[in-house]
Formats: sequence, structure tokens, C-alpha cells
Amino acid sequence: MVDIGHLLAVSIALGAAIASATQNLCIRVGTDRGTVSDATLIVMGVNLLALIPAILVIYYPDYGLTRFSWLSFIVAGLLGTLLGRLFTYMSIERIGASRTAPIVASWALIATVLGVLVLGEELTTVHMVGIVFVIFGVSAIAWETGQENPDNLSKRELLMGLLIPFAAALAIGVEPIFANFGFREGTPAPVGLGIKTVCATAGFVLYLRLDGALPGRELLTASNTKWFAAAGVGNTLFLIGYYVALDLAPVNVVAPIIVTNTLFVVLLSALFMPQRLETVSWRLGIAAAIVVVGVVLITAFG
Repeated sequence: MVDIGHLLAVSIALGAAIASATQNLCIRVGTDRGTVSDATLIVMGVNLLALIPAILVIYYPDYGLTRFSWLSFIVAGLLGTLLGRLFTYMSIERIGASRTAPIVASWALIATVLGVLVLGEELTTVHMVGIVFVIFGVSAIAWETGQENPDNLSKRELLMGLLIPFAAALAIGVEPIFANFGFREGTPAPVGLGIKTVCATAGFVLYLRLDGALPGRELLTASNTKWFAAAGVGNTLFLIGYYVALDLAPVNVVAPIIVTNTLFVVLLSALFMPQRLETVSWRLGIAAAIVVVGVVLITAFG
């Protein structure tokens, strides 16, 4: 019999994946004329405005924090939200999104392996098969939807460039491990998420300032700000769902479900933005079916 808490965590994780996919579509529209750094800054700003006031009020005065949980969530924010995003954007710039997405998607496999090795989580044979299905299917979708790449890269450039998305996958994959350490201290998921978001935003603003690229107030009135703000709402919903799911279920259940956001990007693009993204071919249909099979296996036997 399937545990109700397990089903709830899977449902929340699926909702988070859909929110993440919606965020990606908004970013795609907004970055037609806007910049990636502006998008990232606005998304993080929306995260702060939506999360921090509510967290401060709801959990006052006892936030369930210890010195160890503080450190755990700070590291999680700097790794996943800050370094993970920066490495991902750098990789897209160097080798293109079609090569970056499948590699970065492997963060779920990294998180799963670390969850077993570091946290002592259980991994059944059927569960592992489901994870392999999800990773393979999502990677196939990412590759199929990103075939358009105008850059002719040499083998050396490609090999060097591959190190960056692997670094992004590692940073994002390690994040839920540190978050789990914080949860084990008794810190509520929203509180941990707030600490993670504040630290990541502060780090990104510092990075832009040192790089001389910190935008001024004109960013608030730019034409694409509304799309970036919408992406921020989607990202906030994703973060809440992701962390709540992590608080309810093991990393090796939540992480592969979250990766299905690539599947939802394809489905939503086919429904609402068919002219802006690649055509959904029969190969994508097969890959999507593989992902669904993997999700069912993880849900029923995780």
C-alpha cells in the first residue's frame, strides 16, 4: 500500500515541476530583448518579496533554527541557487542550451546517489529503474528540443565546455543534501528556503556589483520586467513546492520528479507557444512516455 505522505510529496513535487516549467517559458519570452542577469535579479527579488515577510510573521518568534541548520541552508543557497544558476548560464553561453540541459538534468541522479550514500536513504531496484527512466527521458527531451545550435564548436571547445554544466549539475545536486541536514535539525522548510534565498540573492548582487553590471532603477520600468516578474512568481511556487516535498519525502523521491519540469516545458510549449519552440516530434512523444513510466515507478515503489 502506498503511503499517503509519499503521494502528497510526489503531488507537490509535480506541481513544483509545472511551476518551474512555466517560469522557463516566461524567461524565454522576456529574454527576447532583456538580459539573463536582469531576469535572475528580478526573479530573486520576487522570491524575497513573496517569501521573507510571510516567513517572518508565520514562524515568529521561534524559527526552529540552530547553528548547524543556519550553516546548512546558507551552503544550500550558495551552491544550488547561486553557483548552479551561474554555471548553467555560463554553459549555455559557451556550448548552447541543447548540450547544457541534458547534462544539468543529471543533478537528480547526483542528488539521489548522495541521498543514499550520505543520508542513508533506501533505494530499491524498481525505484532505481524509475530514476533511470526519468533521467533518460528528460535528457532525450532536452536534446531533441534543443537541436538548433548555430555555433560550430571544435572538439576541444566542446570538451572544455562540458566541465561547466557538470559543475552546475554537481552544485544543484548537492543542495538538497545540505537542505536535508537543516530539516533534520527541526527547521521548517519555509524558514530554510528563506535563508537559502536571502543568501543566494546577496551573493548574486555582490557578484554583479563586483562585475560592474548591477542595473539601476530603470530595470523596474523595462518592457520585459513583467515577464521576469511572472517568472519570479513561478519560481517562488517552485521553490515552496520543492522544499515542502523535501520535508515530506526523501531526496531520492523528490529530485527525479522535479526534473520532469523539462517534460512540462515541452508540453506547455506545444500547447501555448508552438511557433517559438521546436516542433514536438514522435521522438519527443516516446521520451515523454518514458518519463511518465519513470514517475509511476517512483511513485508506486519509492
